[in-house]
Amino acid sequence: MGAQRSSVERGYVEKCLIPYGPTFGDKFKQGKVVDIDVKGKTVKLANGESVNYDELVIATGTTGPFPSKLPVEIDSKTAKDQYNRMVDLVEKAQTVVVIGGGAVGVEIAGDIKEDYKDKTVTLIHPREILVNDTVSESFQTTVKNRLKYLGVETVLGERVSNMDEIRQKGFTDVTVVTDKGNRLKADLALECTGLRVNNGAYKNGLGDKMDERGRLKVDEFLQVEGTPDVYAIGDCNNTPEVKLGMLANFHAAHVGDNLKKKHEGQALKPYKINNSGFFILSCGRSGGAAQVFGGWVFGDWLARKMKGENVFTPTQWKTMGQEMPK
Repeated sequence: MGAQRSSVERGYVEKCLIPYGPTFGDKFKQGKVVDIDVKGKTVKLANGESVNYDELVIATGTTGPFPSKLPVEIDSKTAKDQYNRMVDLVEKAQTVVVIGGGAVGVEIAGDIKEDYKDKTVTLIHPREILVNDTVSESFQTTVKNRLKYLGVETVLGERVSNMDEIRQKGFTDVTVVTDKGNRLKADLALECTGLRVNNGAYKNGLGDKMDERGRLKVDEFLQVEGTPDVYAIGDCNNTPEVKLGMLANFHAAHVGDNLKKKHEGQALKPYKINNSGFFILSCGRSGGAAQVFGGWVFGDWLARKMKGENVFTPTQWKTMGQEMPK
């Protein structure tokens, strides 16, 4: 949470990196999982250590390009340095091109343009539909109107064709070229595309349980198919839902409740697929779009109150039982 705000607002990254130690104490072990032995019920770490388990919950999420994601192995100091450098680049750039019109791309474009009204900000997306397919036409219209109001230029239905060149140049002082011949000079380009499932921890031990996208196939209890005592939640499972942080929280609560039931000898409760369409998108601090239960769509006021002002950061600190830095 908060990657887009941390890329634009200096110091906001301090509110987005929550330490695990104060929450979990000596039950927290930091390490990179490289394999899972289902038969032996052990998890192998990169340092050679093995950790035994009775029940295992896999919640590895997704990985992707900075600034929307950070490398798994990165430490907090390096993360802060990277986001502070990004803030510097955004401040200095007069022309910014955001590549990718998913939620992160729209949100970071909105944040930049609201804070720096004199900058030229262009959002490029290969489809006419922004964010995702599940939001309504009214939501789409609200988002596009918000971008227009802020002054963000949009290039829809065109795909960037020279990503390798842009990456090689470090995303600064580049010319962004689309498959339709559009050429845009940019002091700074931001890659907000290509999120993929982070399956490195389980692709060896559970490779036969993955779908074509690398997600773990789960049953109605969010248990990996045919694999007793192993559960998958959030982005790394194949539930037919839009992958949102909110739903990952629902998965976690459901599995936690079922583990308690199991230990008490009670029957497990099936997970109910959530396709309510609930979606909150911030586009700058002062607005955005909100699609709530029942398909109702609201604009700036609700989006600002629910997400725009703090992009859910206080909620994450509260969940971890810690106080957010001022």
